[in-house]
Amino acid sequence: MSLPIDPVQKISPWKETWSIEAKILTIWEDASIVNENMQKMLHMVLMDKQHHKVQATVDHDLITTFIHQLKEGHVFIISDFKVIPNGGLVRVTRHRFRILFKCSTSVVAAEDRDIPNPGLSLTSVDEILQKRSDYEYLIDFVGVLCGLKRKSDVEFNGKIFRVIVLAVFADGKKIPCILVGECSALMDINSLKKYQRAPVLILESFKIQVNGDKVSLQNVINVSRVSINRDMQKTVDFLNGYHIASHDFSRLCSDENGI
Repeated sequence: MSLPIDPVQKISPWKETWSIEAKILTIWEDASIVNENMQKMLHMVLMDKQHHKVQATVDHDLITTFIHQLKEGHVFIISDFKVIPNGGLVRVTRHRFRILFKCSTSVVAAEDRDIPNPGLSLTSVDEILQKRSDYEYLIDFVGVLCGLKRKSDVEFNGKIFRVIVLAVFADGKKIPCILVGECSALMDINSLKKYQRAPVLILESFKIQVNGDKVSLQNVINVSRVSINRDMQKTVDFLNGYHIASHDFSRLCSDENGI
């Protein structure tokens, strides 16, 4: 007998048996130091049909068990997992808790494989600029690219990271967006020259940084994503609600002196 499907919004540690039907919006790997050893972790953002989201994590010793079953954009029925507090410096969803896979966790492809919502939870530019301290949750943001500046590379923990600053325009206001790390994995900077009009950017899972009275967005390595003029009708319809297409913008020019 199949288990009843629980809403993602209801998940908590005060019940042992949960079963959810959700789409994997994003999936990524990162590494952390555990007992002086570097260990990989597999992370996902899951969204159910009610468009509620929760983060799920697979520990390093279970990655090989699940990695070939989990596919981004697919819908699965996931059951028998642990529920733990959604803590840490970076929180990808606003759910109070997150899911931790166990060796007994079941992952089965759902019969209904389409949850059409793109899973964006947009934050307005006014909400961002009103922040007076770093925000613990990552946010999604949409705007028009109106400038970029290549900054000097920086060294951290023995690694060299490239830094690029974008100027993104929305609702009559401009906000800087800092890309750190392998920026080519986020977006092809050189391809921006081909657009006749400044392109629309969708920034997914970015951190709000506050430095004094200055507010900016910054990517989180391995987590954040950037889409340029995403060719997706449901996203186009979504953006039309923000009247992005009604504005007339000049051609993008790189800014060597500032943004």
